[in-house]
Amino acid sequence: MKSFSIIGAGKVGVALGLALVNKGLRLKYISDCNPDAARRAEKLIKMGKTTQNNRLATQAAEISFICVPDGLIRKVVRELSELALDGHYIFHTSGAVTSRVLRPLSRQGAVVASFHPIQTFATTCPDPDIFRGIFFSLEGDEKAIELGQSLAGKLQSGVILISPANKPLYHLACSMASNFMVVLLAEVKNLFELLGLDEKACLEVIYPLLSRTLLNVKELGCEQSLTGPILRGDLKTVKGHLKALSSQPDLEKLYRLMSLEALKMAEKRGLSASKVKALKRLLVQK
Repeated sequence: MKSFSIIGAGKVGVALGLALVNKGLRLKYISDCNPDAARRAEKLIKMGKTTQNNRLATQAAEISFICVPDGLIRKVVRELSELALDGHYIFHTSGAVTSRVLRPLSRQGAVVASFHPIQTFATTCPDPDIFRGIFFSLEGDEKAIELGQSLAGKLQSGVILISPANKPLYHLACSMASNFMVVLLAEVKNLFELLGLDEKACLEVIYPLLSRTLLNVKELGCEQSLTGPILRGDLKTVKGHLKALSSQPDLEKLYRLMSLEALKMAEKRGLSASKVKALKRLLVQK
């Protein structure tokens, strides 16, 4: 398999297109309803013709990647559902939508699967190595899964196989890992701003802490990486935290909930029953 087209010139589509071209695949078309977006993608990837015709893009290539927002996948499938697709492989890159949405294309001869990169795409300037060392989730037709595994291998990525029934749970886990971490760090940034540090300074201060924490999690696992006042059963420090949060009820609620989850881990690590009880009494909102 050498030729492919991208439907959807957003961040994922452009990054995937650039990475695959750099691995020797030939980009035929970049299709997008916004011609300016398609032209920007073509300039970044430096290969492929631009079009607004998804049918043309699909018929021209052996592999097509549907990289549009989740709510538009069915629309694209309807556009393609009357084509003769024997010998074509069609993937979508959604983490939340299953490959079942592509079934109308299977009936036209296509081999289909979902091919979701477990990665965050926040910039419009794609990194050709953004897929190196990450994982793709795959579910769908056996032959499409085999091809997806081969493509992931070219990108130096790993693969996990999931079932359609587990797709919501899988996507929830990925979303929490990335998006909720950003939300939490935004709250941390707001606290540092009260100390007079701007966002850039805050991130410089906490980045080494975050890096070491993630390294600990990778090497030791989550439970063994927990440190801090909850693990120590330091009631006085936790009281101080709650006092500092007294004027921020939403953040205080979040602190209480996360501290209670940390307390479960601390109890497994051997925190005494008396300290667990005292902390729980302090943290449970009346």
